[in-house]
Amino acid sequence: MGDPVAGNPTQYMLEKAFAAARLDWRFLTFEVPPLEFEGALRGARIFDFQGIMLSTPHRARVLPYLEHVDDAARISGQVNCIKQIDGQLHGFNTEGRAMRQLLEQAGAVKNAKVTILGAGRLASAIAAELSLVGVHEIIFACREPEEAEPLVKSLRERTPLNHCRIEKLDDEKPLAIDEDCRALINATSVDGNTADEQLAVETDTLSRKTLVADVVYYPPETWLLRRAEDRDCSTLDGLTLLIEHAALAFEIWTEASADRQAMREAVEEFLVL
Repeated sequence: MGDPVAGNPTQYMLEKAFAAARLDWRFLTFEVPPLEFEGALRGARIFDFQGIMLSTPHRARVLPYLEHVDDAARISGQVNCIKQIDGQLHGFNTEGRAMRQLLEQAGAVKNAKVTILGAGRLASAIAAELSLVGVHEIIFACREPEEAEPLVKSLRERTPLNHCRIEKLDDEKPLAIDEDCRALINATSVDGNTADEQLAVETDTLSRKTLVADVVYYPPETWLLRRAEDRDCSTLDGLTLLIEHAALAFEIWTEASADRQAMREAVEEFLVL
């Protein structure tokens, strides 16, 4: 459910995943304006939908309608995945969870320093997940630093995170990345269709031990990732993140393993990559 929903590859990707798992399931896309959202959720209950995926603008508006919300989703205020169990709606955020799991696989979470560009919905979801599993310090870099203040306050009050600060993103003075930063994550609203969009980051300060991730999935090779590769950094692209967060939703709903390779092939076909 979203508004708008046109051009989103999720339906095609998940239908391929259902087919690969030999499940007689369907994933339907509904354009639901904000004024109709409450009614759409009632319909989902009535028709006993197994689950729901939410996109803009519903992720931050759904919490009052849910009976259960996992800790990270509640702290971030962002729910993108719902599972219905015995008529009750359980909320999750698979975007933040996907980034956390991918960073954990790279050893870039436990006792680590992480820099996140942005303080919007994706930054909130990612930071909440990381704060609950032992990241040592989070630095938010934003063009409007005051936008990050409520998020920092929430993380300090509701998670074990002790070290958190805000830096200003400024084109006139690009952000230098600390040498001991273990992960740099672009979670800003940079237009994903402009592969050469530059960020106010001094990429020459990147250490080889810093993993660089970008949430932009189209195109998957962004300016930031190219600059990171020039510095011999490990990278994580937004397409991998998109597949992982959809796969986690698949597994929450079906309790079966998702075929991530089938999902990658589907989304690459959809996006003509």
